[in-house]
Amino acid sequence: MGYLKRKEFEYSIVLRVFSYTMGIMLLLVIEADASMSDSTNVKSVSEVLVDANENGELDLLDQYVRVAGRASVGSSVLSEQNLMVYIQDSKSGILVFSDTLKQDIATGDSLIVSGRLELYYGKPEVLVDTVKVVEADSRSPTPISLRDAFEHPKQYLGMLVEGEAIITRKNISFGYGTLNISPSDTSELSLTVYVNDNHRYINSFDFKTLRIGDHIRVTGIMDTYTFQESGRTIYEVLPRTPDDLEYVGIPQRYAIYLLWGGGFVILLIGGWVYSLKKQVRSQTRSLQQALEDKQLLMREIHHRVKNNLSMISGLLDLQIDTSSLNEVRDSLENSKSRIQSMALIHDKLYQTESYQSVRLDNYLQELVEAIHKTFSDKQNNVDLHFSLDPLEITIDKAVTCGLLVNELVVNAYKHAFDSAGQGKLKVKLEKHQDKATLIIADNGPGLPDDFGAGTDSLGAMLIDTFATQLEAELDINGENGSTFSFHFPLN
Repeated sequence: MGYLKRKEFEYSIVLRVFSYTMGIMLLLVIEADASMSDSTNVKSVSEVLVDANENGELDLLDQYVRVAGRASVGSSVLSEQNLMVYIQDSKSGILVFSDTLKQDIATGDSLIVSGRLELYYGKPEVLVDTVKVVEADSRSPTPISLRDAFEHPKQYLGMLVEGEAIITRKNISFGYGTLNISPSDTSELSLTVYVNDNHRYINSFDFKTLRIGDHIRVTGIMDTYTFQESGRTIYEVLPRTPDDLEYVGIPQRYAIYLLWGGGFVILLIGGWVYSLKKQVRSQTRSLQQALEDKQLLMREIHHRVKNNLSMISGLLDLQIDTSSLNEVRDSLENSKSRIQSMALIHDKLYQTESYQSVRLDNYLQELVEAIHKTFSDKQNNVDLHFSLDPLEITIDKAVTCGLLVNELVVNAYKHAFDSAGQGKLKVKLEKHQDKATLIIADNGPGLPDDFGAGTDSLGAMLIDTFATQLEAELDINGENGSTFSFHFPLN
């Protein structure tokens, strides 16, 4: 009996294992059949939205459909009470809705949804009863360019879009906020950024900071809304989180704070500002006016000094005409020539906008040519030779150089040239880094033996004095004419 009971027990175990195995196999076959059936009925979003005969009505409208797509927004984001998710493929997007079904869906999840394809206020949606997550993936679908959405909004309904825009209008009411945006200030294209009171992050959107004219970057889902009273349809962009509205640059409101509030306001808005560009405007209208007044005053001063020196020169002419002594006339002529050399400096300064320096090469050439014209009896018998390097020099040094050249050139005309021979006067100016060399040379009979130190000649005394003022090294050569070389520093 014990043996028979043991055998019966073994047979019962074998029968149970066999039954269990057959049940599992049958279940797998049923699920496989169901899976194959499901896969053959699943359509893409683009296939569900087909209007083959182009009669303005979807072919599968009011039919039960199975749709595959990737979620562009998570569940309970656009509405915390209902299941409201947009899914899309590479060409189309559609709303998935249920007021009874609850399921966690993340942005980027690949879904297969089942339900009835209906129109809600003219907008297609799938009223679902089942949602299956095929693949959990946190990557959002690749967004469409917002610029393309501006131009063809109907083509991208239900799809994720992204791009930059300008705020052209703002409306904040209790429970919702809207922004009208355009691709540029001059564009007539427009979309509406819309956040309603059912949005999970409605209180996190900072619409008060946004201002008309702000440049923002927008990410969201293309949607449409038709007003029942007027029948007017607008195209909307539904942002998913506050991060979907980003500033490009600095908001206008904060720019005003930066201008008036200074560093304290910068600290308060530091979390919003990604980059700050410091711009300093150092020149004001009053300062510019003061500078212009100063320049006008300096020009007037040099002009009056030049006129006064010219008046003194005229008085000396009168004195020369009334004097009968040749020594007095010569002395007055020399003084007149020196005064004219200084007047020429002020004339040069009057003609330029720089009142601290003068071009020495231009000044010396004009000075020598002016002296040349005063000796009318010798103009044709004297040739002038200039070799002048361009050189900018201070006013004080220019005046001293002018007086020095005046003294040497006048002496050359008086003592080196006569009416019989052809005279040559050479004026040379060379620049050597921080030094300059000035050379006055003539082809006259040379210098007297007593010229130089110890002489009572006023001309020699003035030459020595001017050379000292220039801190110049003086070289004199009295053979084959006379040559005066001055080497002086420029600084």
